[in-house]
Amino acid sequence: MPLKTKQPGQFIALLTGDTVRSPSKRHNQNIIVANEHDDILRLIATTQFDLILLDLTVNGHSRQSELIDYLKDPLGINSKTPIIAIIDRKKKPQNEKQYPVEFDDWLIKPITEERLNEILDIWQTKASVFNYTQIILGKTKNNPHLALTIFEKLFEELPLQLIQIKDALENSQYDLAREVTHKLNGSVSFCGLLEIRQPANDLEIRLLNNNYADTHQHFLTLQQCILNFTRHQKAILSILGQS
Repeated sequence: MPLKTKQPGQFIALLTGDTVRSPSKRHNQNIIVANEHDDILRLIATTQFDLILLDLTVNGHSRQSELIDYLKDPLGINSKTPIIAIIDRKKKPQNEKQYPVEFDDWLIKPITEERLNEILDIWQTKASVFNYTQIILGKTKNNPHLALTIFEKLFEELPLQLIQIKDALENSQYDLAREVTHKLNGSVSFCGLLEIRQPANDLEIRLLNNNYADTHQHFLTLQQCILNFTRHQKAILSILGQS
């Protein structure tokens, strides 16, 4: 079965069983729902998830064991994916160690849409912070001190470069806007921040081709991607500072 890859920065959660009373409208682009046992197995084997909410109240014990065996397979693409176990209040296990895998959290049914949104928000933030740190640690051969220095520089420079680009565009100083965008693009490309590199590259190409009609929209896209990155500044610096 072919493996499915995510877009840079994309967060995907797998939701199994009849977990919530109503689906999450806010996160509908981030959720894949599967109820059939074979569908769940196929997804676990072919799609890398950031979070799996596993309903232990369905499928029966033998089929639950098969799913858990798939999830704990060290060669599986979801072997390190956080798993939240969903259980009935009346059937909560007396000893959580009775399961052959350690769950990251436990939830009791029924789960409201509000509660589901809260869970997805928390884990999406955790996934983003983890992904960013792993990207830079990979670039620095797992040197946390060098990674910390790079992050500090990015958090300092990217917001300033955004201001410079915005001011240059508003004053029709397109050569300056292109120059700063080129520097920004080079930095994020070197660091492997693909979700920022793509909009930076799009803006730079339009400035190079003197295509100014939609530069403002491309700048807004770039701005939002950088804001998505910088809002994790405190968590990222805290993690690397403790390394």
